[in-house]
Amino acid sequence: MGELSAFVARRWGSWGILILGLWALVLALVALARLVLLSAVVGSGNQNVSQGQIWVVFILNALLALAFAACVYGLWARRHWGRVLFMGCIAAWAVFYVVALFTSGTPLANNDYTPGSLAFNLVPYLGGVIVSVWYLNLPHIKALFDNKESTNQ
Repeated sequence: MGELSAFVARRWGSWGILILGLWALVLALVALARLVLLSAVVGSGNQNVSQGQIWVVFILNALLALAFAACVYGLWARRHWGRVLFMGCIAAWAVFYVVALFTSGTPLANNDYTPGSLAFNLVPYLGGVIVSVWYLNLPHIKALFDNKESTNQ
C-alpha cells in the first residue's frame, strides 16, 4: 500500500486530486449518456415536449461534457486552470440540477417536496460543491497547482 501511495503522491500530488479527477470523468460520461438519451427526444413528434427546451438542455450537456473532460486533464496535470475550471463546472452543474428540480416539465418538479425530501435531493449536489471547493482551496493542495504552473513557465 505504501508503494501505491507514493506513486499517487508523485503523479497526482494527493489522493484527493485523483478522486476529483475520477469524479470529473464520471460526470463527463454522465453528460454524454444524457446526450444519447436526449438525441432520441430531439426531433421526435412528441407534442408534450418543447423542442427548444430539449435543444437547450442538449447543448448544456454537451458543454458540460467537454468542460468536465477538460477538468480531468487539468486536475491530473495539476494545472491552475484545471482547478479553477473544475470548481466552476461543479458549481454550474449543481445550479443546473437545482433549477431542473424546480422547473416545470421535469419529472422531479411534479412532486410536492417536504423539507426532508428536498434536503435529500439537494444535499448530495450542494455537498459536492462545498467539499470540492473547500478541498481545492486548502493551502497545501492549492500550492500543488500553483507550483506546477510556475515550473512550466
